[in-house]
Amino acid sequence: MSQLLNSLLAVAPILQKAFLFDCMVGVTDREKFLAYYPAKGLNLGIKIGDPLRPGSINATAIAENKRVVKKISKEIYGIPYIAVGYPIVENGQVVGCLATGVTTDQEDRLRSLAENLTEALENIAAHTESLAKDADHLAQASHTLSDAASQMEVKIAETTQINKLIRNISTRSNVLGLNAVLEAARAGAAGRGFSVVAEEIRQLSHTTSMSAKDIFRILDEMNALVGTVSAEMEKTLNHSLHQSTRIQELDAVMQELRQMAEQLKKAAVLSGRQE
Repeated sequence: MSQLLNSLLAVAPILQKAFLFDCMVGVTDREKFLAYYPAKGLNLGIKIGDPLRPGSINATAIAENKRVVKKISKEIYGIPYIAVGYPIVENGQVVGCLATGVTTDQEDRLRSLAENLTEALENIAAHTESLAKDADHLAQASHTLSDAASQMEVKIAETTQINKLIRNISTRSNVLGLNAVLEAARAGAAGRGFSVVAEEIRQLSHTTSMSAKDIFRILDEMNALVGTVSAEMEKTLNHSLHQSTRIQELDAVMQELRQMAEQLKKAAVLSGRQE
């Protein structure tokens, strides 16, 4: 047997313990396994004397006389791992291969965690964006309602002025009617017809006065309601602005978490490369 292979067989178990990661180590000649040291989490069930499988990392490294790195999926041995095959060359001839392998469970878990985290953040970001739009629409609606309430207050004030004018006309009509009755009484029989007209004027004045009072009452009630609506709209607007601010802060946190997820993905990739 090759002297170099004999030396490698002697140091193989020491090499396994010297690696930073829990690593399996195998030593082969050109045809079969000469030694195999499984890792705690990676045991392929290889025995000394097992032949090299065509296309395996050992056979490939020997055939091509170069370092070969392969990532083996979980479907083959039930354990995902990365293997490295390094040809052993003595006197210009490839006499065997040193193979090492480490599991990629941690890398896969990190990548899966990062992907799940990214997906969750995307969903949260989508809902946050929807909430932000709703908050903006609510704020715009509050502004519109507040403006409408202000305009209604102006219109009520204008109506109040008109009602005052009606009350003033009613008062003057009542005075004119009373004077007319007095003048009709002085005129005696000749003023009876005029007295009837004067009485109608007074009745009309009284009715107008009562209607004006009802209008004032209704306007006061409407004004009170408008005031309540305005106050509530102001509260709603403040809440909307506050909500919009909180959503913006939440979006900033989402951005930070998204960056952390990306860093986690990169860490998983780097971890795999180091292995």
